[in-house]
Amino acid sequence: MSLPRPGRLPGVMCVPLLMVITVAASAQQGGTIAGVVVDTASGAPLAGARVRLLEQHRTWQTHGDGGFNFAALPAGSHTIAVEVIGYRPFSRTLTLRSADTVRLRVALSELRFELPPLVVTGTLGRRPGEDVLSPTAVVVGAELDRRLSETIAATLKDQPGVSVTSLSPATARPVIRGLGGDRILVLEDGLRPGDLSSMSSDHAVAIEAVTAHQFEVVRGPMSLMYGSSALGGVVNVIREEVPTSRPEDLHGALSMQGASVNTGLTTAATLSGGLAGLAWRGEASGRWAGNTRTPVGELVNTGVTTYSGALGAAGVGAFGHAGGSYRFYSNQYGIPGGFVGGHPQGVDIEMFRHAVRGEAERHQLDGLFSTAKASAQYTHYRHTEFEPSGSVGTRFKQQLAATEFSLRHRPSGVLAQGAVGVRAQYRDIQTGGSLRTPSTYDLSLAGFAIEELGQGAARLQVGARYDWARFVPRDTTAFVSAGGERIPVRPRTFGSLSGSAALLYVLGPAFRVGASVARAFRTPDFNELYSNGPHLADNSFNVGSPSLGPEAGFGTDVFVRLSASRLRGEIAAFRNVLSDYIFPSSRGRAELGAQGGRPRFQYTNEDARFLGIEGDIEWNVAGPLVLEATASYVEAVFTSTRDSIPVITLVDTSFVAPSPYPPFIAPLHGHVGLRFEPRPWFVGVTARGAARQDRLGDFEEPTAGHVVGDFTAGVRVLVGGRFHAATLNVANAFDTEYRDHLSRIKAIMPEPGRSISLLYRLEF
Repeated sequence: MSLPRPGRLPGVMCVPLLMVITVAASAQQGGTIAGVVVDTASGAPLAGARVRLLEQHRTWQTHGDGGFNFAALPAGSHTIAVEVIGYRPFSRTLTLRSADTVRLRVALSELRFELPPLVVTGTLGRRPGEDVLSPTAVVVGAELDRRLSETIAATLKDQPGVSVTSLSPATARPVIRGLGGDRILVLEDGLRPGDLSSMSSDHAVAIEAVTAHQFEVVRGPMSLMYGSSALGGVVNVIREEVPTSRPEDLHGALSMQGASVNTGLTTAATLSGGLAGLAWRGEASGRWAGNTRTPVGELVNTGVTTYSGALGAAGVGAFGHAGGSYRFYSNQYGIPGGFVGGHPQGVDIEMFRHAVRGEAERHQLDGLFSTAKASAQYTHYRHTEFEPSGSVGTRFKQQLAATEFSLRHRPSGVLAQGAVGVRAQYRDIQTGGSLRTPSTYDLSLAGFAIEELGQGAARLQVGARYDWARFVPRDTTAFVSAGGERIPVRPRTFGSLSGSAALLYVLGPAFRVGASVARAFRTPDFNELYSNGPHLADNSFNVGSPSLGPEAGFGTDVFVRLSASRLRGEIAAFRNVLSDYIFPSSRGRAELGAQGGRPRFQYTNEDARFLGIEGDIEWNVAGPLVLEATASYVEAVFTSTRDSIPVITLVDTSFVAPSPYPPFIAPLHGHVGLRFEPRPWFVGVTARGAARQDRLGDFEEPTAGHVVGDFTAGVRVLVGGRFHAATLNVANAFDTEYRDHLSRIKAIMPEPGRSISLLYRLEF
């Protein structure tokens, strides 16, 4: 349907406006909702707006005329939601009579910074970010273009509470509030990717960042729907591999990004469409990079070659959706050498992941529950480490199968919404090479219930979860621990109840406060129980403990959130107390051998406490000028008494007092930036840095404070009804030499030097 060009609207209209122009009888089957999306101030049509009919799960992305058209709609209520980069989002519920046509004019007011879109992680349904009951960060749209990097962790490194640990650029993994490993769940469309990235610093996260639509970081203990162990938080990479809505026409994006610091190039393409009641989505990407350059020289053996592709389809309608997807991911990357006991040339790693998932969601159920959702996944993952000679040093192969089922109920009285669900997982891990960790299989079962109460100013969420897990090693021969005792390898079974409660209070349209408490439960993983031998790529000799106890955490969290027209921000404080905190302890300085020794670690239990504060703010100072800032701080200490540490050398053994601090805790860090955005272009400057860290774990070295300057500029224009966006970033613009405390290679090389990167994206 062709729509007339809208006239100019009065400039005083600064809120979304919906005007019903005509309601006319139609001879076609079903009704129609059509209209145009325009800018409030100028009246010009807005291209690139995402228009959704929520109940029908149908979407339309506007082109140059700003128009949209949904036909063949049933009579009844329909909720229309409109989102476009740089404008305040809009939603309204309409009533459509049979065979009628409703034409709408949606006028959106411009914002100098982006309000977070609807959040899906850690919630019982899509909701605005300001109404999530935990501290939350969302990276999407223009901000994602500014921050997009080669890994998920590097893309999120400037978010409050987030820091990055890595052994090479390819292995970067997020750390939230000082907690890492599987205390942070990294998800892909709400499901675990099935890799082993939480096990060791040389294992990369097997998720491609460049084709993601949205990144969500939910900090704190509100993660019962995903697992009991994620006391630090959840990172969810959203791309809807299994489509949940049906596009009305063909949409896609092409992107290309190059970087000078490693002569890197990334290309990607996505395409989605709909046919009758079927929605489909496909993507392909490739990433190539050489060695990373630092201010003092080249960090050898840090190149990467990555290929990824996916295809998904689903039947979509008012009933919900049902479909499946397949993804292939291949990553070949290097780990630098130069460590004590490691090869000078480093280690090469090949990683493959095949993933199949199925998903179905049914709405409008009768009775107590209104929605039922089921999902299943199978992942085949392989990780192989090659020594410089070409021989296999270490090999991991994992097969993971998991299924989830949940029911959600509709609002009823004081009960706003709630869910109950179950999850089952089987995992088979096979090991090989020099690492003598026995192959292991494990089975886990979980059930959860979450309820939200109150639909007014005060909203309370309570939840409980029970987890059961059993680990069975395939080899039960005894091994020698780091302490010299022989501990038999044996199956272990764990089970525990976890729970949480959160309160959000709305003090006004732009001001909210919240608090939460939670008890988390984490079982030791197979490598923490059964490791025994050298891990070449990680440059360590790892020893597990089959006697490890489960880890229990009690977390408290308070936050203040502001969301006004010119000022947005959030400040959160937290306290996490962990009983039997599991970490690799330096019980012995080195494992002696032909290469002169390799650092030796044994997994052990200690009590610990983590305290911290974090926050971010965006302020539209005047006109197109925006100020942004973030800051994060965590203080961690052991609260239990630790034994003295034996230091083993070639000539004797001495004992030193253990550190009262857990290892690898980031110092105070953050950034301050200023952007000038007279659309369609922008420029910005940022200073990011960290304080000195001298609260050190066993055998750690202090790192000095630093400040690094970054520059960015970009343009986003409409040409021929298609969006063209180009973003230039200059990271570490002055080629500053500095070291990140969480870097596993800071002893041999500083962080990357000046990097000029250019991202071009075409959307149609």
